[in-house]
Amino acid sequence: MSKLINAPLQRKLKSSRYWSRTGIIVGFLLLMTLLIPRSYRLGVQYEVGKPWFGGELTAPFDFYIYKSQDSIAAEQEAYTSQVSDIYRRDTLRMRQTYQALDQKLSDFVREVNQVQIATSRLEDQGEEMLMQAFQTKYPGVEYGSFSGLSRGRIARLQAEARSLAQDIYEQGYLNQVNVADTPAFVSLRVKPGLEREVPVRATINSQLGLESYLARRLDTLDSEGKLLWLVVSKNLRPNYYFSSRLTEEAREWKRSLVSPIFGKVSKGEHIIGKDEIVTRDTYAKLVSLEREKRRTYGGQSWFLVFLGQFLIITFITLILLSNLSVTRPRIFFSNSKLSLILFTLLLAVALMVIATKLTDVAVKLTDILGPNINLSYIYLAPACIVPIFISSFFEHRLGFLTNMLVALYGAVLVQQGLEYAFVQMMAGTVAVYNLRRLRKRERFFYTLGYIFLAYSVSYIVFNLLSKGGFGEISYHTLMLFAINVSVTMIAYNLIYLLERVFGETSDLTYLELLDTNHPLLQELARKAPGTFQHSLQVANIAELTINEVGGNALLVHVGALYHDIGKMPYAHYFIENMSDAEKKKNPHHRIDCLESAEIIIGHVKHGVELAQKYHLPREIIHFIESHHGTTRVEYFYRVYVQENNCVESEADNLFRYPGPLPFSKETAVLMIADSVEAASRAMKNPTSSKLKELVDSIIDHKIKDGQLENSNLTFKDITNMRRVIKKQLLSIYHGRIEYPEDEQEEVKA
Repeated sequence: MSKLINAPLQRKLKSSRYWSRTGIIVGFLLLMTLLIPRSYRLGVQYEVGKPWFGGELTAPFDFYIYKSQDSIAAEQEAYTSQVSDIYRRDTLRMRQTYQALDQKLSDFVREVNQVQIATSRLEDQGEEMLMQAFQTKYPGVEYGSFSGLSRGRIARLQAEARSLAQDIYEQGYLNQVNVADTPAFVSLRVKPGLEREVPVRATINSQLGLESYLARRLDTLDSEGKLLWLVVSKNLRPNYYFSSRLTEEAREWKRSLVSPIFGKVSKGEHIIGKDEIVTRDTYAKLVSLEREKRRTYGGQSWFLVFLGQFLIITFITLILLSNLSVTRPRIFFSNSKLSLILFTLLLAVALMVIATKLTDVAVKLTDILGPNINLSYIYLAPACIVPIFISSFFEHRLGFLTNMLVALYGAVLVQQGLEYAFVQMMAGTVAVYNLRRLRKRERFFYTLGYIFLAYSVSYIVFNLLSKGGFGEISYHTLMLFAINVSVTMIAYNLIYLLERVFGETSDLTYLELLDTNHPLLQELARKAPGTFQHSLQVANIAELTINEVGGNALLVHVGALYHDIGKMPYAHYFIENMSDAEKKKNPHHRIDCLESAEIIIGHVKHGVELAQKYHLPREIIHFIESHHGTTRVEYFYRVYVQENNCVESEADNLFRYPGPLPFSKETAVLMIADSVEAASRAMKNPTSSKLKELVDSIIDHKIKDGQLENSNLTFKDITNMRRVIKKQLLSIYHGRIEYPEDEQEEVKA
């Protein structure tokens, strides 16, 4: 009944995972296609002064030849340089100034009269003080010469002051001129739509200039001239003010006069032939043809372009998916693992797209390095993070595959696809190869140097072949490689974030767990020193073996270190932790076989609990769960059958580990290494022939018992395992209980 109830539930869960996985894949394909720009490209890389590697090219239709942005900018700069700064006239300020001059002269006359009246009533000392005050306000003016001013003389002074102001205003009194960069001419806007361009030197553009003009105009500074000089210089205000708005409008109008077109190509006209040198005119025609073709990508053709890109991305992605489904089904059917791989690819392509759109950076680099530099800015994108990340989370063979896919995605994105694909595959391959034996973090920094070297050498070699000489290569691209490597170093820190988001474990975490100072290993060494030494020996055997059959050596080494941590609660029940005296008082002698088997088998459960308590990765817990598979605790099983005189099959399940079976090469290798190392300790006077027979008998027993069915080990792998483990055991002479010939399983977890 329970099976009938659970069957629909299992089908529902499988169906849910299937649709989730399908959604992840389709979402990835859509996002990847949306990221890639939809624009027309000729499909051939071309530069000014370089040969045309395409075939004969003629105009498919009439189109205009567009000027380059640099040419347009240069012409606009030339036009705008002809526009003088525009100053607008302030008529209100002029009227206020005239009124102020009249008022100041009237005030002067009143003060003169007041001084004359006051001096007639004061003593000599008081008169002197009053005259000093007057001279301070009107230096150089003799008030006595203005005694008894008539109305006519006052009106004449006011008229002369106004005339002086009018002449100055007619000439133009400017409020400001940039002294550091004084223009030769300025434009004075007399009225709306009418401007008068005059030399700056013909205007009055400072207070000092005003005073100099008055000094020349009033060449004989008598009392009246001095009075006019003082009144006008102190009260005259500029009548022309600089207008940034009017100036910019005039310059913008000048810019609009620059035409972006300088020629036309008729349909069928020859543009360029094979191996012809690309001139500046030809380059302009090619760029204009691409520009005109992009316009046809709108409307109805947009969907077809999108569909074509979607299919190309799908075909490239199918390479990955088909490989995973056949060779790595545990990754393919794990939504978290598959999502991590696809997200990493999506991140790399997004960085490529951003790099190709860094026009501002391109302009700055052009200003620094020269105007004729043709750089492939896609090389700024740290695409090597994909093989590095994938190798850190999974295995190096998958890292090589994803590196190839990144190169193909980049080839779809950029025009010079073959060059980019070649350079990226070389750099990514070097990255994965150098990180395959990651044991120290410093190795990653050495790898960055190798990546830069691989980028540079492969780029130079490819361009040497395509351009036929070292002088034709753009060495400025090496700077982009240096930036790429620097960004890769920064992006490497994202591994920790990806671990938390996707729940996967990278080699960096395994490196931390490899340290024997880890609290869990320290506790194991203190409570179960024999088990700790056994784990170290198993780790060495397992790592050397997995290197021979192919797999993650770092993972299997860490898994071996922690596989027996469950023995700590009952360490004295395991023989490797007993001294010679304790072996004579073996605690198993005081309990029955079932209890002994329960303690031995229970170390797997205790190990899982400890691993979860110390937050060990799930991948390490797999080693703890599967390192005995579903094997029997053979010694106690045999004793139980003899003591109870029962049929063997009746007691079989009581003495078997719960499993699961090893499901990978790494977990299978650990099972073999664990059993062989433990059994070899039980041998007395081991010889070379005995050790070889022991290895063969244990491996054969595992195969016969079905423990390696899910491990993906081939006959060749098993043959290599036998050879490597036999070689390692020749130096092992630890003593353990030696079992009869047909009892291959040791008394251990």
